[in-house]
Amino acid sequence: MATSPAAEAASAIPLRLSAAPAAIVALLMHEADLLDERALEAWLGLFTQDALYWVPADHGDSDPLRRVSLFYDDRSIMEDRVWRLGHPKMFSQNPPARQVRVLSTPMVEACGPDTMSVRTKFVMFEHRLREQRTFGGVYLHELVRLQEEWMIRRKVVHLVNRDTVLWNIGVPI
Repeated sequence: MATSPAAEAASAIPLRLSAAPAAIVALLMHEADLLDERALEAWLGLFTQDALYWVPADHGDSDPLRRVSLFYDDRSIMEDRVWRLGHPKMFSQNPPARQVRVLSTPMVEACGPDTMSVRTKFVMFEHRLREQRTFGGVYLHELVRLQEEWMIRRKVVHLVNRDTVLWNIGVPI
């Protein structure tokens, strides 16, 4: 049976990624749900003590110490951000933004016995007051298994629309 030129071309492209295992998919979906529900203390619990959360300001940024970032939070700053977002006098989030995230299938980029790098495309819709915003991009999670439980060591968010005016993005993306 003859194959089409498109099928032959597709079969010649090497696959560099594979779908993440069910436990990893569940972890990343749970993370998105916690953010959507503003369960930020529980969200913080998904991260290791040496965690980093980074949202570069420019495409191709690879060094957050030499470039401007929208977010560059270590665990201490993440804890402070979560505390501030929960404070009743956080006027920039009064009323709080409502968000929902849609994720693609998480794909494994690299893995070791107790580490895994996973790439997930996302779209996030946000509504606050009379304003609606849409963010889209790619999440890169570096995961580590600690005592049989997968945790997030590093999360990088590459926003597609990072070059637009991004007012009041205090809530993690």
